[in-house]
Parts: sequence; C-alpha cells; structure tokens
Amino acid sequence: MSEFDARPPSLAVVPATVAAALVVLPVAAGSTVGLVFAGPGAAAVVYGARDAARRYVTLGGALAFVGVAVAAATGLPTALALIAGVAALVAYDTGEHAVSLGVDVGADAPVAQSVAVHTAGSVAVASLAAGVGFGIYQFGPASLPVTGLVALLFAAVFLAYALGD
Repeated sequence: MSEFDARPPSLAVVPATVAAALVVLPVAAGSTVGLVFAGPGAAAVVYGARDAARRYVTLGGALAFVGVAVAAATGLPTALALIAGVAALVAYDTGEHAVSLGVDVGADAPVAQSVAVHTAGSVAVASLAAGVGFGIYQFGPASLPVTGLVALLFAAVFLAYALGD
C-alpha cells in the first residue's frame, strides 16, 4: 500500500494556470503599474495551487485582483479589465479547489469531472458578476464618487473570500 499524497492532482492545477495567464495578458497590454501586482499575484496562485499552499493562492488571488483594479484605474480599457477581473476570480477559486482536491482525494485521484464542473461554475458566476458590474457602470448614475467604487471592489473581494470558506 502506498502512502497518501496530498498534493493537488495535476489536472486540477490547469484551470488556475490558464486563468492566471488570462489575468496577466490583458493587464500587460494596458498597464505596467497593474502588472507589478498582477504578475506576482498570478505566479503565487499557480505556485500555491501546484504545491497545496492555500495562503499563496489567497495572497496571489488578492494581488491579481488588485493588479486588475490598478490597471483599470490607470487606463486599461473596460473590456480588458472585465476579462482580467473574471480571470482573477476564476484563478483564485480554481486554485482553492485544486488545493482542496489534493487534501480530500490526493494526487492520484481521477478528478476530470470535478474540475470541469467547478471551473464552468466559477466562470459562469464570475462572468455574471462582471456583466452586472458592467451594466451598472454603463447605465448607472455617473455622479458616484470613486470611493464608492473602491468600496464595492473590496466588498466583491471579501464576498469571494467568504464564499470560498
């Protein structure tokens, strides 16, 4: 009998890696300042998901999201900011899922269906949130203060963190 290997299955790390890349690419195209946060954040998510280090996934997800917010505030086009924002949330969520799979079923378990369903759900929820946010941005009142927007961004991050626990 072999010893239990609590590392995440390799397949479970793939969605977090793809989503982390989808954070960096749009941010790199439009904001060097945002890339300072998003690049290391994406790398931390991938490292944490691969090595079952939940704190790196959390820190990386937060840094990636901050990088997207900074990039959007410094001129990143709205469409790229939405893509990068959705990718940041998906990277964090799928990275957390990879770590949980490693702890629960181990590195050698067949997890294709679990990973596919979780990733699809994560993309759907993040895309819906981005769509609602874009709708508010496009059709909502134009006289809201910037501090209100920042508060909403941080509320979204805390909501994602609370849902993950």
